[in-house]
Amino acid sequence: MSRQKQKGNAFERVTAEHLTKVFDLKFFRTPGSGAYVGGRNFYRAAELTNSQQLLLEGDIVVPEELSYLKFECKTLKKFSFSSLLEHNAIFESWVEQAKSEVKLWFLIFKINNRGTFIVYEKNLYDNFDHPFDNYVAYNSDALEHGVVIERIDEWFETNKETLLKISKRLDEEFSNTNT
Repeated sequence: MSRQKQKGNAFERVTAEHLTKVFDLKFFRTPGSGAYVGGRNFYRAAELTNSQQLLLEGDIVVPEELSYLKFECKTLKKFSFSSLLEHNAIFESWVEQAKSEVKLWFLIFKINNRGTFIVYEKNLYDNFDHPFDNYVAYNSDALEHGVVIERIDEWFETNKETLLKISKRLDEEFSNTNT
């Protein structure tokens, strides 16, 4: 296994441990290489129930109480924030990988010696509380709504109850459409 893959796996484990601590629910890294049912592994979805698919989408397996949340994780040695002032194909590919038709998705990325950041759709900004005043808004023709990038420090702690409510509402909406 490559050093970069080991680093990515370790970051996914640390992220899952952090979410477990914040929500007091069990999160863990999705087994296997990359998302179990995402990307090139889409064929696996046919073998799973809808509930199993929901839980396994993304890099972090979420508890049933938050089954409508999706987390993608990335690590980078270097990243120039000034590159966000132009078209940034790498960043946009991460966002595309994180997107979900059904789930509220989040991209979490770590840059060596710079910090860890959370990304989500810009149209959701007003739904959340923000532990820090500063954020980056990234817009692109490739991204329908644009995204917000914030420091992750205290973000989940600050928005824990909101995320639980949103996931519950999405679960109820999905249940009502399938009855």
